[in-house]
Amino acid sequence: MRFVGLAKALGLVVAMVAASPAAAAEQAQTSGGLDGWTMKGTVLLSRHGMRGPTKAIRCEGSDPSTCLDAIVQTHWPDLNVVAGHLTPQGYDRAVTMGGFYRSLYAHAGLLPERGCPDPKSVEFVSDGVERTVMTAGAVMDGMFPGCDLKALAVHPKLYEGPSCGYDQKVAAAATLALVGGSWKTVIEGELAGPLAAMSKVLGPFTADGCKAHGATAPCSLATLPVSETDPGAVSVASQPAEQFIMQYGAGLSGDEVAWGRLPEATGKPLPEALTFVNAIHALSDRAGHMPRYQAAKQGSAVLYPVLESLTEVAEGHGPAFKFFSSHDNYILNVGGLLGLKWQLDSYQPYQIPPGGAVAFEVWQPPEGELAIRIVYYAQTIEQLHDNTALSVAQPPASTVMPVAGCSVYANGACPWSTFRKIATGAIDMACVDPKRN
Repeated sequence: MRFVGLAKALGLVVAMVAASPAAAAEQAQTSGGLDGWTMKGTVLLSRHGMRGPTKAIRCEGSDPSTCLDAIVQTHWPDLNVVAGHLTPQGYDRAVTMGGFYRSLYAHAGLLPERGCPDPKSVEFVSDGVERTVMTAGAVMDGMFPGCDLKALAVHPKLYEGPSCGYDQKVAAAATLALVGGSWKTVIEGELAGPLAAMSKVLGPFTADGCKAHGATAPCSLATLPVSETDPGAVSVASQPAEQFIMQYGAGLSGDEVAWGRLPEATGKPLPEALTFVNAIHALSDRAGHMPRYQAAKQGSAVLYPVLESLTEVAEGHGPAFKFFSSHDNYILNVGGLLGLKWQLDSYQPYQIPPGGAVAFEVWQPPEGELAIRIVYYAQTIEQLHDNTALSVAQPPASTVMPVAGCSVYANGACPWSTFRKIATGAIDMACVDPKRN
C-alpha cells in the first residue's frame, strides 16, 4: 500500500482538535450543460473507502446480537483488519478516485494538469476515525503523488455538534414514516425477494443467534419475528449485504464472495445479485438517516462546514479544492437536509457507495451570480472489483443532484444566493458548534 504521502501529511499537519430518483445515472462531467461556465472551486463530502465489518466477526466473548458468526452457517471471512478499519484494497481504490479527481478538476481548470499544486489551493479534512483519515490520505496520494503537501487536518469531533435534544422516539417515528408506516409491509413486500435471497446465503443462525434476535432455534433470517414497528430482519441483513459489495470490490473471486452462494440464491449474475440484495442496506440506511428530524439533528454539524467552505470560495478566498472525509450516515443526513435524490450505476436508490463523494461545485455562468452544482461521483461495483483506472475519458458513475426547491438551470445548478438561503434554513444551529468546525 502507498502510505508514504499519508505518513508525511500526518507527520506534518495532524491538527488534533480534540420518492425514487431516476434509475439511469448520467455520466456528469464538467462539460455537461456548462458551455461558457467557469469553475471557481469545489468542496467534496466523501464517504471513506472499503472497510472491514464494523461489528465483531467472532462471537467468543461477544454479544451474539452484535457478532456476524451468530447469523451464518459458515464462519465469516476474516479480512485481517481491525473492525471498521480501511482495507488495503479500500486504500488502493481511494487512490484511484484521487487520480480521477485530479483529472476532472485539472480538465475544469481548477488544478494544474501535472506536478504539485499551490499548497494553499487544496485542503483535506477528516474526523479522527481511522478509515476516514486513511481515505483522505489515499485520495491525496492519488491526486498529488510525490508532493510534500501539508494539507491534511484531523479533527476528531469534526462532525459532532453539541447535544440538541435528540429524541429516540421521535427519530423512530420519522424512520417508520419514511418506510410507509410499517416494517412488516416492507419485509413482506418490496424487500421480500432480497431478504429471501440473503436468508439462503446466510443459512441457519446459531442457537445463541436465534435467541438474541427473538427467535427459537432452529431459525434463519426468513423466520425472524416480524412486526409493524421493528425492522427485524432488515437490520440483521443490512451490514452483511453491504459487506458482500466490499468483498467483491476487494477483487475476490465469485466463489469467495458470500461463500459463492449469491448467484444461485438470486438467479442473477454476481454483480447484479449484489445490487439486488443491497436494496436491504440502502433502505435501512436511508430510513435511519434521511428523515428530516435525523438530518437536522445529526447533519447540521456536517452541512455547516461545507457551507462555510463554499462561502470562502464564493468570496474569493480559501482553497479551490477541499475534501471532507466522512461517513455514509452523514452524507444521507445532508441529502435529507437539501432534499437530494440520486441513484448511481450498479447501486440502489440513495445508496452510499464506499469511497464515493458528493461534490459541491462552484461555477460562474456567462452572466449573473455564481451557482452551485452538486454531483455524486463513485466507482461502480465492477470498477471497484477491477480497480479500473479512472479519468475524465473513463469516469466513474456520476449523477447531478438538483437541490429541492431550486431548479433555475437546466444543468441542475442552483444560484448561489438561493442555495445559501436553502442550506442556511436547513441547518439547526442549536446542533452546531462553529468553533469545532
